Amino acid sequence: MRRFTLRLAVCATLMMSLLFGVAAVADERDAATGKPLVEVGFMAFPDYSYIDAQGKPAGAMVELTRMLIERAGYRANIRILPSARIWRGLESGEVHLWPGIVNKPGLDKITLVTERDLAQVAINLYYRPGQLQPLWPEGLVGKRVILITNYTYINSLLERLRAPALALSFDSSISHVGAVEMLLRGRADFLLNYRVQVDPIVAGMGLEPLPYIEIAEHPMHFVLSLQSGFAEQLKDDLDRAYDALAAEGVELDATKRLQLQQQAGQEPENPTPAAGKSAP
Repeated sequence: MRRFTLRLAVCATLMMSLLFGVAAVADERDAATGKPLVEVGFMAFPDYSYIDAQGKPAGAMVELTRMLIERAGYRANIRILPSARIWRGLESGEVHLWPGIVNKPGLDKITLVTERDLAQVAINLYYRPGQLQPLWPEGLVGKRVILITNYTYINSLLERLRAPALALSFDSSISHVGAVEMLLRGRADFLLNYRVQVDPIVAGMGLEPLPYIEIAEHPMHFVLSLQSGFAEQLKDDLDRAYDALAAEGVELDATKRLQLQQQAGQEPENPTPAAGKSAP
């Protein structure tokens, strides 16, 4: 009986210590901002989200995201992550926020999306210099198309490309640089990719821009993990922060912000991956 009573007392002491410890952490966090720390995951996009020379996340979308989160009253921990880690993080709650497009199957069931557009993302069909511009989509019948492994494309676009009538074959590349090289070497007929990924790579190779046809344009939003425990509040706060900054005349389109910076001569510190090396 004495042993049971002693064990009970020890368990109660440990439980109280844990509770006080959690409360202390919560109080410290609340004292800083009154709101949770937002874990933000970015994919690497040239000029929009990348690691700068100091090893810190930078770029037009990173700056815009940080500004909106701070205006909403939160602090952010921003990381550049592989796409697979972002998907797992949104599902588990390790990643609270990702600026992107909800076009991955099942992602809509575990996330909320903010209402305001952050940028328009163009998806292009690239082909080799000297080729005739193809008709869309009938000019693709029986051809080979390169896709980026684990990348997010618009589902309706992929379904159209996979229509039996087109009889397309697909090749994959784990990097954007590798995909461009595959196209230039004639290992496929077309490359389906985002403009902001391809243009800096081609420029870094010392080549003229690749010919393309624009296939789709899709708005980018903040995608919030439902597992965070505060997704609904964060969504409302971010939309309100967006509206408040817009009313003040702040430019809130990431692409337009980047263009304004470039016109002002503020070139981003964003080294283009060398040919033959994998992009992030």
